[in-house]
Amino acid sequence: MTNYKDIFEKVENTLKQYSSFSKSEFDEQYGEFKKLKDKKWSDKEIFKRLTMIIFYSGFRASVVEDKEQIILNYFSDFKTVSEYTEENVSYILADNTMIRNERKIRSCIINAVTFKGIVNIYGSFQNYLNSFEAESSFENLTMLKEELEYRFKYLGGVTVYHFLTDIGFQVLKPDRVISRIFKRLGLIENEKQLLKTVIHGRKFARDTQLPIRYIDIILVKYGQEGVSKTFGLSNGICLDNNPKCEICKLKTYCDYFKTKIRA
Repeated sequence: MTNYKDIFEKVENTLKQYSSFSKSEFDEQYGEFKKLKDKKWSDKEIFKRLTMIIFYSGFRASVVEDKEQIILNYFSDFKTVSEYTEENVSYILADNTMIRNERKIRSCIINAVTFKGIVNIYGSFQNYLNSFEAESSFENLTMLKEELEYRFKYLGGVTVYHFLTDIGFQVLKPDRVISRIFKRLGLIENEKQLLKTVIHGRKFARDTQLPIRYIDIILVKYGQEGVSKTFGLSNGICLDNNPKCEICKLKTYCDYFKTKIRA
């Protein structure tokens, strides 16, 4: 039987040890992610998360973090964005401080139109989300996931889970970082098992009694490459290339480490 609680505590304690933050700074910064489950989201906040997830997709997190304010200068208000024209697109693409990915930019504009239509019907996007009663059953959560994939551009595969994670639903995003960690721990057989990864994430939350968004951010930072001043890290631990096995406390659980030792 997998000891999810022990695994997570070892990951969390290792991050705390190697973060540049003091204990109180760590608890303050990362503790914000414990508050998201019951948060009431405004339309502006939800659209911001939808927009940022599109830009994070396929890009190094540290790159997008540095550009976040520039992105939001263009895409902060869904009503304004829904009325963007080709002239607006050209203007954004001409900004050399912006992430100039035309597909992402156009997807944000199309999504703003869809978002606005939903708000007009339901009164708020939160009301729309609530209508699925996704917290009452995994079936309802899956229905919401599929509906979002159908309605919105760039929400598919990992990104739709990313969106649900960021707005407080009981899923973690099965991105390449978390999938890599779970595969090394023998929880999944390959990194394409998105649903299985999500289910294991829910088990971590169940056994630790912690919000899944907090589980997600701790696991992501444990395996993410690149300097993250926001989170007090120069790099993660369970990296894709040259993982820091010598300081990792998961050796007894890690198939990757056991294979490495035998080699």
